Amino acid sequence: MSEPKEYFMILAWGECPFCVKAKALLLQEGYEFEYIVLDHAPSLLKNYKSIYDNETVPIIVYHNVEEGYEKVIGGYTDLVKHFENRA
Repeated sequence: MSEPKEYFMILAWGECPFCVKAKALLLQEGYEFEYIVLDHAPSLLKNYKSIYDNETVPIIVYHNVEEGYEKVIGGYTDLVKHFENRA
């Protein structure tokens, strides 16, 4: 199996409706993604919030493996805007 050229990472909280919506949107758009639920890892979540400068979940990050970079998309609304801008 080959490595994906691009994918998204969703850092999520289990009961977060916007996390679930982000997951559904990526499925609808046909993208591969990691869905990481941090319910039992509050210190990890705090660390990710600091790294990606985002205070809420989901934290959505785009990874372009082929070109070797990542881009913080933001939350669910930002993901919707991201796809609207690509169209």
